[in-house]
Amino acid sequence: MKRILLFGALALSFLSYASAQQNGSRFEFSLQTAHPKAKALMKDDFFWSPIDDAGPFGSDGGSDAAYGFHDWRPGHFSESPIIYLGNLIERYQYPPIAWDELDTNRLKEYMHIDYAPDEAGIDKMVQLLKNEQDENAKRSVSAKKLTDEQLRQIVVKSGNNMGASYLTDLDESIIGTAFAQICMEGRLDVKLKYYVTKALQREMLPLITRNYGNANQRQAYNDKMRKLLFVVNQMK
Repeated sequence: MKRILLFGALALSFLSYASAQQNGSRFEFSLQTAHPKAKALMKDDFFWSPIDDAGPFGSDGGSDAAYGFHDWRPGHFSESPIIYLGNLIERYQYPPIAWDELDTNRLKEYMHIDYAPDEAGIDKMVQLLKNEQDENAKRSVSAKKLTDEQLRQIVVKSGNNMGASYLTDLDESIIGTAFAQICMEGRLDVKLKYYVTKALQREMLPLITRNYGNANQRQAYNDKMRKLLFVVNQMK
């Protein structure tokens, strides 16, 4: 009975939230659309920025995951967000790694994974680059034009150490999904809370932050990660 009453209360909360969005032309995660609990905790601008990579909705991966969750959730309210997140990450088809991995040796090994596209994939990317090159040439007569072989080398080399990008996408997806639930429902699934805690801790490892500019920039990034972690810790 207690479980049924809890689900009923959560469903009413979600329906009230959804109703408030019906008149909007396009939903956006913002202080205005957020659950009261999220509003009380997420007052800094970076939380809502669509361009700040440290914010839950500012990175490409975080934004895609959050808005995807927003679309998925109404038809799956009784299901764990982990189902959504698992399906999302499976579609990436990245080499697998534990979502809670914090061992720096394993992370370093993963970050050095290379991506080697097949010949068809290389040809497709070369053609896309050629098309972009042609468009640039139309706008500027001085634009330098690369040969097909030069474009091919760019495509091949761009796959070096792609594991770092895979790991970034993983963390951004976990963080975006978690904060989408926080903003929509004012709560956080127990398993999702565990994984987003690990993702935020991982994002603060020197192995990760050393690529984020100078010491002041790295400090600023870590400060934001700590603020995200504080919000997560307040959720139940």
